[in-house]
Amino acid sequence: MRDFIFDLKDQRGRRDPHPGLLLHRYRWEKMTDEGGDTEEKQAILQATIDAAKNGEILALYRAAFERWSRSLPCDPTPIDLATTGRLITGLGSENVLEAGIRLHHIYGVPIIPGSALKGLAAHYCDQIWGERGVDTPSEKASRFRGARRAVEEKNQRAEPPGDYHQLLFGTTDDSGAIIFHDAWYIPGSSPDPLVRDVMTPHHQKWNDVKEPIAPTDFDSPIPVAFLSVSGTFRVAVSWHGQVSDKAKPWTELALSLLCDALKYWGVGGKTSSGYGRLAVPPTPPPPPPPKKRASGDKAKVTIVATRPKGGFEVQDIEPGRAPGSLTVGTPPLGTNTSLGAIVDVLVHVEDLKRPQYKWPQAPRK
Repeated sequence: MRDFIFDLKDQRGRRDPHPGLLLHRYRWEKMTDEGGDTEEKQAILQATIDAAKNGEILALYRAAFERWSRSLPCDPTPIDLATTGRLITGLGSENVLEAGIRLHHIYGVPIIPGSALKGLAAHYCDQIWGERGVDTPSEKASRFRGARRAVEEKNQRAEPPGDYHQLLFGTTDDSGAIIFHDAWYIPGSSPDPLVRDVMTPHHQKWNDVKEPIAPTDFDSPIPVAFLSVSGTFRVAVSWHGQVSDKAKPWTELALSLLCDALKYWGVGGKTSSGYGRLAVPPTPPPPPPPKKRASGDKAKVTIVATRPKGGFEVQDIEPGRAPGSLTVGTPPLGTNTSLGAIVDVLVHVEDLKRPQYKWPQAPRK
């Protein structure tokens, strides 16, 4: 089987391959060089990045994403969260390279498992929302880390989760009343869904279980290339308990809790280095108002309807213009005046709320 894969090396990148298969199965030669990554590993990473941008794969995934979005509950409304930097899930998963990544099994695009989101929300609820006070999330996190260390040092047992925590997240015997759905990558939200990244561990011999060697300032960094994610994900939760009029506030609370956890703590690997943060994308600024035009200026409009007393209802093709009317003059000979046609006209009355247009006069002979 491996020999067959070896024979396909020269075709890598030409046959629109699956990104996950490339990254996790498609190693052509042994990579054991010490002190850095081999050319083969770099080729695999680049081929995976290119495959994730393949038009045919993205077209198929877009159709699947739209079908999946229609199946999500609308109460509460799913929310779209964008990476504020980079994100990496499945970093320690088994694969042919040193570092892995979690990709959708069928489509090969990035995905955040619902189990990871549920675990993050449950831990954040226990550590942050479990205490009363008006501290900021970062102040609470620092205080709770100190309290947790004190408990561990005294070898004390943590308190069991309360009723509200069990309702949201369940126990080892019960799944709880809230479903945390997988977060799917929104197609087109980033020009490069997968991006090349690198980590530089300095003291690998110190992590040797059998013969650890204490780190020194003379240890050389060894770069390890891996892939991380950039883009926007659709996050959703839904009610899974008994029918109740309190289902809506509980699901809204769970979604709010999850959004806070993603914003302040992050999900996936290397969160201590700033990875994994997700937040609501900033609202783009409104477009500048269109420039005022004088009577007789040229314009292009789309015919959207006919008027009962003659003329047309039109929409200027320039963004930001209000709908207007085209009633003055007659169309030049041979002009297409069907609905949806784009025609050349002149400004008759410039009104930001209701502009009026006129047909250009035919040239005199």
